[in-house]
Amino acid sequence: MSRNDLSVIISAPSGTGKTTVIREVMRQVEELAFSISYTTRPKRVAENDGVDYYFVSKEDFQQGIENDEFFEWAEVHGNFYGTLKKEVDRINGMGRIPIFDVDVQGSKILKGKIDNAVFILLAPPSLADLENRLRTRNSNSELEIQLRLKKAVEEMRNYLLFDYVIINDKVSESVSLIVSIIRAALHRTDKMALELEKILEVGN
Repeated sequence: MSRNDLSVIISAPSGTGKTTVIREVMRQVEELAFSISYTTRPKRVAENDGVDYYFVSKEDFQQGIENDEFFEWAEVHGNFYGTLKKEVDRINGMGRIPIFDVDVQGSKILKGKIDNAVFILLAPPSLADLENRLRTRNSNSELEIQLRLKKAVEEMRNYLLFDYVIINDKVSESVSLIVSIIRAALHRTDKMALELEKILEVGN
């Protein structure tokens, strides 16, 4: 079954729990390979360079933009995020399914570049819940929290861009839904055509 022509793109407002969900989805779907983004934001305590993100300077990121090295990129809350073309090539070369963790801006760009992809929006149960999650982080100022909440509303208004919308109330349920979506996508008619043709050849 061909894997290279399927991609999974997951977007969510900051604080929705996207990273936790994606990690568990990848644990359950071994065909997936995480597309590691480049970012200019500071590394958090629990993060590892080359695993969660490639952490680079703004100068290096700008140079990558000028050299047309990015598959997609966007500026979010004053920091840059993007996916290098060579990162997508790396995953395709492995014969794996790339799963992208990008913001809504990134999804808009990928929508115009990837024909055969599943776009999923992960949303919080409510804005009050999202605000509570942001405050629990203890890593954002009051101004940053308000800016992120405003940004979240703007992002979620683009829900029609996505194929699926999942309310992340319980991580286990969100993960189960995403795994089911991926499994179903892998069994679409166009994905199974080659397998079915092999079966029909034996019958002739």
